[in-house]
Amino acid sequence: MKERVLKAAAAYAIVAAVLLGYYIFVRLTGLGIPCVFHKLTGLDCPGCGNSRALIALSHFKVKSAAKHNLFIFPELLFVGYTALYVTIGYIKTGSYKAMLRPAWLAWGFLALLVIWGVVRNII
Repeated sequence: MKERVLKAAAAYAIVAAVLLGYYIFVRLTGLGIPCVFHKLTGLDCPGCGNSRALIALSHFKVKSAAKHNLFIFPELLFVGYTALYVTIGYIKTGSYKAMLRPAWLAWGFLALLVIWGVVRNII
């Protein structure tokens, strides 16, 4: 079990290093990941503004983050819950199971994401 905890911690450290590297790259160059959906349609996808919102949150600018993408808050809750669920499952069993329990949570989040994608282009 101790080995699984170390592996999970290493995975989180790698994710944190990649995010930090992306943050530094964006701050130094001003270049971020472009949204292909936005470039093709001119509409905002549900995730448009997430990078800017996360950077704003890293500076504790909650209002600014909400202006970039209001849905960032439910997204962070969902991603945090999913990461915790999968990590605990891995530490206990040694197996990665991405299927969330209850399953309606994942489907509900997906439905909210689609609804947000429509609503943000109407308002």
